Amino acid sequence: MAVNPFTPGRTVDPQFFAGRGSEIDRFTMFLKSARDGNPMNLAVLGERGIGKSSLLRKCESLVKKEKCVVVRIDLDVSVDSIDSLVYQILTGIKREGGLHSKLFSLLEKTRSFFDEYQVSIGLLSSSLQATKKGVPSSLEARDELKRIWDNICQGIPAVIIMMDEAEQLERIEGSLQFLRNIFGRLSEEKCGYMLVLSGKLTLFRQIKKIHSPLARFFNPITLKELTREESIEAIEKPLSDSPYKMTPEVKKLIAEESEGHPYIIQLFGYYLCENAVKSDINEKVYRACFPMILDGLASQLFEDFYSSASTSEQQVLQIIAQSKDRVITVSDVARKMGKKSNQITYIFNRLYEKDCLKKIDRGKYMLFHGLFREYLKGWGEK
Repeated sequence: MAVNPFTPGRTVDPQFFAGRGSEIDRFTMFLKSARDGNPMNLAVLGERGIGKSSLLRKCESLVKKEKCVVVRIDLDVSVDSIDSLVYQILTGIKREGGLHSKLFSLLEKTRSFFDEYQVSIGLLSSSLQATKKGVPSSLEARDELKRIWDNICQGIPAVIIMMDEAEQLERIEGSLQFLRNIFGRLSEEKCGYMLVLSGKLTLFRQIKKIHSPLARFFNPITLKELTREESIEAIEKPLSDSPYKMTPEVKKLIAEESEGHPYIIQLFGYYLCENAVKSDINEKVYRACFPMILDGLASQLFEDFYSSASTSEQQVLQIIAQSKDRVITVSDVARKMGKKSNQITYIFNRLYEKDCLKKIDRGKYMLFHGLFREYLKGWGEK
């Protein structure tokens, strides 16, 4: 049986990556700057399922082609302190640097350094001294990264450190300023470290609240939905390496129904391939499979959004879903609830933070996806 080429819930294989041309060009430009000793740092922002992790994976493949070391860290609750964050960075450099030295012919000094380098727990528990506020000093961590760079710079052009799910850093007091202090000074000293954070749209807003120089330190890239052409490309690339055949009409239907949302494109493709008739996917297969696709979206995406909302937030979602207009104002919803706008503004802010809503303009919102609207009008209100 043919392997399904679509992988909803997982990052897209770089060879099947579609679109994001301007974002990749910008990353490539910043990578060149890092190689030239003038590193810049990025923050990749976007709603859930918009392709942030897949973009990181694609950029990771580009870094490796340039024979640079790349460390990709998936932040989770286990990274709960600055000490553990530093440990993740150092062990990542040790691991990826060691693999890199086996793949490429490096100078003996560089290869020997990775073979012998050990990340000492003592570095974190004793060398990183706490300040009066209880936040470890960045001096020792910076010195350690500088020492690493001095030992590898003749054999490695740059070290790119990627942190996915970066909103986890908001739970670690002082971590964002800590990273800025370390990598800002390393940049001044011409060390080839480049930092890339990836997180929700609200991450950068939080960065701005904390410290405006911090916002300038991270250059933001905000991911939007794919265009119609990019959506079709995202369908055709996985199919090109498989026996499945999809008609142009079905590709157009997926592009329209998905609204260019990468995760939803992947889910459509997955279900259609699973239900293909002798590897052929035509409009008849699409129509027959559509209810199953909606059920899949409900269980794998929409139910999480809806269940994360409070009772009052669910009420607002239902009002928006039942409205004849896709874009609705806070005042419109307030009027239907018999309240004043300032009494429910916080609800819209929370729904935006939870990725349930998109903010179109001041006081204007819409549901994050048209199919989520259909879900709310059907299953969500039950």
